[in-house]
Amino acid sequence: MKFIPFGNTYIHKDDMPPSDNEEEENPPTTPIPLVDTNIGSSSGVGGSSSSLEDHILNLNQRLEEFFLLSTHRHEEVTGLIRGLDCRISNLEHKFDKYDEDDDMSQDF
Repeated sequence: MKFIPFGNTYIHKDDMPPSDNEEEENPPTTPIPLVDTNIGSSSGVGGSSSSLEDHILNLNQRLEEFFLLSTHRHEEVTGLIRGLDCRISNLEHKFDKYDEDDDMSQDF
């Protein structure tokens, strides 16, 4: 199989899109540069492990902030639901004052 570079990837020569220009049918075969695969393991260079530890500490702090924010938001939403429940209960009590014989719809 013959793969040719196309943009940032390689595609099969039969999958090449049609074009009007002869130059585009045979794209230049410049190699795509390799990506650096050094991810900074803790057993590697000393600077890498400290940056990994910094990322873990930063992640821990962000998780704590997120937890506090979500707890606060949960309390806020729960308070709003309690308020709605109280208002609905007051409306129910207001309309419970009417007996079945004193139906409000009889006026219409």
